[in-house]
Amino acid sequence: MDPLVISMISAATALVASIAGPLVTLSVGRRQVAASVLSTNRQRWIDTLRESLADLLAQLATVSVIKATWQEKWDKGIGPIAADPSRLEKLQRLVLVQFRIRLLLNPTEPDHQELYRAIEQAILRLREERSVEAETEADVETISKLGQAILKREWRRVKSGT
Repeated sequence: MDPLVISMISAATALVASIAGPLVTLSVGRRQVAASVLSTNRQRWIDTLRESLADLLAQLATVSVIKATWQEKWDKGIGPIAADPSRLEKLQRLVLVQFRIRLLLNPTEPDHQELYRAIEQAILRLREERSVEAETEADVETISKLGQAILKREWRRVKSGT
């Protein structure tokens, strides 16, 4: 083979490598940054959902205790608020957390829908006149298990970087 052809092939190979190498590195770098940003955002979402669920469960348990010890007419929870207006702030907090969770959940994912239905059911049950602590305890357990399943799945996604 002609030494000039070999030199031209070597030069062309070096030129392609010097152009393609940085492009490949740039592409890989962009994907890594995007995956890192996604994982960071997903971790922040997991933390926010976990805190919101814990807050909700604590509030459900608190309202359940108030309801179980309430001697007068419950009136969908208005009775205790009328007797002690400072309880209105607790109700507002419960509603705030309920809607924060609603906005954190994906309405197209079946397990997210199931979790939110369980939350709505628990809150509706607390508005009822009759008081059955066992039902509220069951609601708390259901919400907890559904939330844990969602959080576990999302944590696996964070660990795998997807």
